[in-house]
Amino acid sequence: RLTFVLPDTLHPDVLEEMLFRFDEHFPHTEFECLIGEEEDVIDLLQKGRAQIGLTEARENYPTDIAAVRLPMQTHMAIYTSASHPLAAQARTEHDELHSWRELRLNTYLEREPVLAQGPVWSAPNYLMLLSMAVQGFGWCALPCALVEEFAPAKALVQLNVPGWPRSVAIDLVWNKRSPPGTAGNWLRHYLQQKADPR
Repeated sequence: RLTFVLPDTLHPDVLEEMLFRFDEHFPHTEFECLIGEEEDVIDLLQKGRAQIGLTEARENYPTDIAAVRLPMQTHMAIYTSASHPLAAQARTEHDELHSWRELRLNTYLEREPVLAQGPVWSAPNYLMLLSMAVQGFGWCALPCALVEEFAPAKALVQLNVPGWPRSVAIDLVWNKRSPPGTAGNWLRHYLQQKADPR
């Protein structure tokens, strides 16, 4: 059995191809996908609930977590519903965003709380934040591929904010104390060879 924890930021095309290749190589291996972001990925690995995971890259990890930077990136942009007043603006300054409700990722296990500069609603994953943005509850930084795959046509508008969209590096992580087995090592090597789908 292999349990893989992945973020909503993984491009759906990468996930689809990875699952096909995994099935070709390990048709009799039980495979479980969990969704997690940032600290939650690390926690699942440390507790032994998952053997391998993906997370937004960072400089430091706990001593029991191994990490390798992948050759792919996640592309993030700021979105709001088409009916939101910000959607009508040709350009939005970053400071203007704080006058409106931010929809923010908030994992179950926060690393360090980020001080809000305006009203905030939060959720533990990007798919839930996408749903809240579509419903017009505020603006949100979302993975572009997630919006393309799951948002209804023309429901969200990408805002023109200086410095956005941006690319985010992805790390593949696992617990050094219980390294992945044969299937996990295959998955690790597969993802290390995978180029950015964009």
